[in-house]
Amino acid sequence: MAIDVRLEIEEILKNYDLGELVDLEKNERGYINTSFAVQTLKNGQVSRYFLRKYKRGIQEAEIQFEHSLIGHILAAGSPPVAQVYPTRQGETYLRRSFEQGDSEGAYYAIFDFLPGEDRYTWVAPHCSAAELSNSAVVLAQFHHATRGFKPAGKRVEPKILEMLPAITNRIAQTPRMDKRTAFDKTLFGHLDLVQGSLEATSTALSEPACQELIENVVHCDYHPGNLKFEGEAISGLFDFDWSKIDLRCFDIGLALWYFSATWEAPRDGELRLEEVRAFIEAYQGFLKDRPGLGPLSPVELRYLPTMIEAGNLYVLNWTLVDYYQKKVDPQEYLMYLQHHLASAAWLSIQSNRERLAAALEI
Repeated sequence: MAIDVRLEIEEILKNYDLGELVDLEKNERGYINTSFAVQTLKNGQVSRYFLRKYKRGIQEAEIQFEHSLIGHILAAGSPPVAQVYPTRQGETYLRRSFEQGDSEGAYYAIFDFLPGEDRYTWVAPHCSAAELSNSAVVLAQFHHATRGFKPAGKRVEPKILEMLPAITNRIAQTPRMDKRTAFDKTLFGHLDLVQGSLEATSTALSEPACQELIENVVHCDYHPGNLKFEGEAISGLFDFDWSKIDLRCFDIGLALWYFSATWEAPRDGELRLEEVRAFIEAYQGFLKDRPGLGPLSPVELRYLPTMIEAGNLYVLNWTLVDYYQKKVDPQEYLMYLQHHLASAAWLSIQSNRERLAAALEI
């Protein structure tokens, strides 16, 4: 670990009453923020925490939204999430300014280190039947707990219905940003497929019946890599920095894409329909007969295939932004792109949509 990183974290810890730094380990799983597992010593006791350095460009209001959401869930009692530790000044995050003309600085926060195993990432997860059902229940607990949440701050990312035109515009601009790799060649060879998926999704979500879809707090990145497991139980849910107010069924559609889409050839992009059905059965079962949010309505269930397609497009947008705005491994991102394209191709086949709709008839 570079000595300047250690010194940086030691400086951060001076703003907390959590003890002195003993050890740290960078979390290599993240794509957005920079995070560390840190050990501290206080009164002879070693404790472990999770320290996050937020991505550059994040707005303070977004951190306020995230941290007020975590506080709300903790007060509700479930699902299991990590508390945020206050600074000596009583704030849930720290802003640190830098010298040498850097006016932006960075934001930091320290969380509980959740128990359990980091068993999966978002790439090619394949949960057991029990893990899948338990994951669906935790998402239902999250939606149930956050109904009526009054946030501090605001997530600046638009809602999915507002994002689709922006994604369409980004796709149209990509030929002018050509990096001349296999990623670009593959994307440009399939622009019609992506544009067709965007058009079909936008058309479906402009129908009058969409006015009946429920808005709620959504996690917006609910996949097995953002869960911790003890056995087949879920011991922790984390990464709320993409959370916002949006359509509840979009969050479920995105989750279904993450949990049930196959990555392995020759079935890349195919949804494992038995898992789609099992996820929805568990989600609906938890919310049945509970006051408040309630299970998915018939209208929400009808639009889930479109929301799965919207979820694929949403993550494709992240893939494109990362690829064209950062220095990344083109081969790694080509794998992501190929998965997005395979998903779009599978969803474009009418017989597959019909089988998907049948799987959702709970």
